[in-house]
Amino acid sequence: MAAFDIEVSSPVAAGFTAGLGGPHVGTHTPPAKWYIEYGMDLGAQEGSTVRAAFDGHVTVFHPHDPAADTSRIYGAQIFVRAPNDMMGGFYTHMKDVPAGLGADSAVSRGDELGSVLQFPGTAPHLHMALVEILGGAPAPDDRYRGVDNMYDFFLETARSDAATDVRFQQDGSPPVVGNGGDGGGPAPLHLATVRGVQQGLVLLGYSPGVVDGIDGPNTRAAVIAFQADHGLPQTGQCTDVSLATLASLLIAGGHQVDGV
Repeated sequence: MAAFDIEVSSPVAAGFTAGLGGPHVGTHTPPAKWYIEYGMDLGAQEGSTVRAAFDGHVTVFHPHDPAADTSRIYGAQIFVRAPNDMMGGFYTHMKDVPAGLGADSAVSRGDELGSVLQFPGTAPHLHMALVEILGGAPAPDDRYRGVDNMYDFFLETARSDAATDVRFQQDGSPPVVGNGGDGGGPAPLHLATVRGVQQGLVLLGYSPGVVDGIDGPNTRAAVIAFQADHGLPQTGQCTDVSLATLASLLIAGGHQVDGV
């Protein structure tokens, strides 16, 4: 079975607040279906847009039925499978699913799937899970392998809509994030580009807005905040000194950088 790469990005880049628990934690405990046991709860403001984390097609869609909501099962449920049927994902705790989206719909990474629904007494969040299907679907249950090593990736990249290649090995081992799957770990941040600077600022807790490679007012405000926090001239532009400081802080946090 041949390994394959697929681009993956945050499903809640615009509204992310905090991680609320990953696979095998809290209610995500066995024995349970893969989409429960391997769940990743990504905290997000109520009403935040939920976007497809990868290209695929909808295989199962359960619309939101408010009368059926409980504290554990609530909101719309959407199962999406990759174009090659060798991996898939599950999204729930959503409302406002776009009209026309349903079983057999094609979705591209970044397409809107709905918005975050809050259940009273529960912090608003998206419940998401990923699975690898060895050999491709249809397949028996023992060929479905829940993915339990990407929660940290989603937390690290949660506020960015940039895509990262993830290699699914098709041999039962965990997927590999970044570098086309051939080196392990996320791809380096290219700080010579505006997009790379935006990604770096997000990783350090600043808010440059949508990671789009555009040096707009939100990006400049985030750069100024970063410069102010680190005693640098507050120009709103990443000068050599600012880039060097940004790079050193990212490297100290375990991130790979280039372009400095």
